[in-house]
Amino acid sequence: MSPLHPRQERGQLHAHREVYGQSVLGAPLLWFPASQADADSGLILAGTHGDETAAIATLSGAMRTLPDALRRHHVVLAVNPDGCQLGLRGNARGVDLNRNFPAANWQPGGTVYRWNSAADERDVAISTGDRPASEPETHALCALIHQLKPAWVVTFHEPLACIDDPQHSALGQWLAEQTGMPLVGSVGYDTPGSFGSWCADIGLLCITAELPPISVDEASECWLQPMINLLRWQA
Repeated sequence: MSPLHPRQERGQLHAHREVYGQSVLGAPLLWFPASQADADSGLILAGTHGDETAAIATLSGAMRTLPDALRRHHVVLAVNPDGCQLGLRGNARGVDLNRNFPAANWQPGGTVYRWNSAADERDVAISTGDRPASEPETHALCALIHQLKPAWVVTFHEPLACIDDPQHSALGQWLAEQTGMPLVGSVGYDTPGSFGSWCADIGLLCITAELPPISVDEASECWLQPMINLLRWQA
């Protein structure tokens, strides 16, 4: 088997997929089981925020480039398919899914985010939900993780240009080396109800890989190989 598919064969994603739930608008929530799954398999996520598209396209490109039989880890390309389709940070109900997880530090009353990476303030208001895990996308992802029991999770976001790993794990250090981005223990502000907070509560290693402000075109050039390597990573 050739180690990588040539570019002319990367037009479709043929990997086996399964449905783990439905979004607010009824879109299937898809996950791609690892072809070489074992106790060390992790879970790679993208598309929690629908306005962060570079990681989604690049991770898809990595899956289309690497023969599926060589992929060791599970993937969810779009945690928030409604937000991705509508161009929203939150889901179709205007809830920031990354503030809606049932973590001990979840807070009601909403949250704010930057309009773009050049904005001076975090001043765009968005909901945290009526209660922890109020959203079908959040609830379904928690159930999938309890089902899979992954060894770790890497969740891709934009645009802070860092590898956020409070544990400074071997995988976090490897990702920092692969991407050339700094390894940090915090993004510098509170994230109540975040996916990472919930993972910490349940004892699951969670690394947030923050791409820089970057176009899909540039991301597919700069980050394709590191994502391919992540799909094959072995401790």
